[in-house]
Amino acid sequence: MKRRADLIDHFTDLVLGAGDPRRLAERTLEVIMSLTNGRSGAVFARAGQALNLFASRAIDQHVLDASQAVWSRHADTLQRGETFYVSDWAAERRIPPSTGRGGPAGFAVVPTFEGEELIALLYVDSLDPHFCEEHDLARLQKFSRIIAKAVRESATEGPAASPSNAWETYLERTPVEDMEREKLLLLLNRNEWNIARVARLMGVTRRTVYLRLQRYNIPRERVLKSRPRSSEGSPRANREPDA
Repeated sequence: MKRRADLIDHFTDLVLGAGDPRRLAERTLEVIMSLTNGRSGAVFARAGQALNLFASRAIDQHVLDASQAVWSRHADTLQRGETFYVSDWAAERRIPPSTGRGGPAGFAVVPTFEGEELIALLYVDSLDPHFCEEHDLARLQKFSRIIAKAVRESATEGPAASPSNAWETYLERTPVEDMEREKLLLLLNRNEWNIARVARLMGVTRRTVYLRLQRYNIPRERVLKSRPRSSEGSPRANREPDA
């Protein structure tokens, strides 16, 4: 566990020198989602009392609704520098319950500061309830350093999207290939990078998945499997091959 924490600190120091602010934020979201088994992630830049979508990975309407609900009801908490963590949205009473299907089981909203000014919110969610422990929330706060750099250095790209049309703006500005890349990353993270399982879900061969990893410049990741071992066989008895 210490080695992973050291790698995160090294990654933080490394990317602080990177360019392309929006891409930096997107790559940071990818790392965060991988570490937390995240379903989706987003960065919202603050503009007065409004939130504008700055960067995202695999977002949907649930993300926009949750972020806006937290900001409108608990802005004071965020401005004090406190992370707003919902471990189980189905049992949450501080904000309205999630509506519709396919939403997250839990999420975290991390305030991001430049000096003493709150400039952005970092959002990540998961299909698993209680997906963050105390050390995970501490890591998210470390990553907020990178988000702060990206938002601060971002050049103005014209009028920002209002909360009401943020989803439409996201779809309009995101190239189709980027959406396909996000979908593949989402499936890989949800399925612990089991290539065989992801290939079946996509209705393609494992070779096709590998080719898309190359096409979208996604480095192959090895993760520990969360399912328990079978007591009647080898460690791989109940696990599908991923290669």
